Amino acid sequence: MIAVCQQPNYFPWLGYLEQCARAEKLVILDSVQWIRRGLQHRAKILPHRTSPQDFLWISLPILGHGHREVPLKNILLDPNASWAEHHWKTLVAIYGKRPLFKSQFEPLLRPWFEQADRYKTLLEVTVSSMELCFGFLDLKPEIKFSSHLNERGSKTERLISLCQSVGADTYYSGLASSSYLDTQALRDADIRLVWQRWKASPYEQGTQNFRSHLSVLDAIANVPVGEIQDWMSIKPWGPFGDLNSLVMGNNAPGTEK
Repeated sequence: MIAVCQQPNYFPWLGYLEQCARAEKLVILDSVQWIRRGLQHRAKILPHRTSPQDFLWISLPILGHGHREVPLKNILLDPNASWAEHHWKTLVAIYGKRPLFKSQFEPLLRPWFEQADRYKTLLEVTVSSMELCFGFLDLKPEIKFSSHLNERGSKTERLISLCQSVGADTYYSGLASSSYLDTQALRDADIRLVWQRWKASPYEQGTQNFRSHLSVLDAIANVPVGEIQDWMSIKPWGPFGDLNSLVMGNNAPGTEK
């Protein structure tokens, strides 16, 4: 039983979705603090052709300030901001001439953006955007919310309690977590830790150099759905291991694309 615990992301990048593809249980961390500089409320896309930047953000409008102690599930969107219309117009301007815009991008995403103003909270809109991607890519993780589970402690302790709450014996983690995860505590709790080693496959973006870690929106405009689904399909991964094997470079767990 493989679990992934993640904060919800607005139209996440492909690596996030690959974790979801392997997860039997996806625990949405809605009880934690919203990260102002994180990816919960914004998606990274290609910039306009005349821009010197490498990427452009499309961001959800958060209502008010002072959210430091407010859990993510309670963060409200600004009801006076026409963000959905603005985001769609931006996407049309950037991706409207890409090869799969008319056949794949627009039919999937335009109806969603036309109805997106109905969402009142950050949690609602981010989870909805993720579920749209899950349906498109035929991903079927069972979603649970941390606020509904028996979570306790912080960082690794919380992770252990969440895995136990959903009956998971394996946790699939991004490498960024290696800076704080207590691998010994996971072993003591009989939870196997697997580090993600997935890499995005380069594809034609209409730019001189491939830009990785963009939102899945970029791939939807450029790559046939079957090919993206193949990237998400479960591939054999190396031996399960811990942080020591990763650092030492021996039997590093995970899978290389």
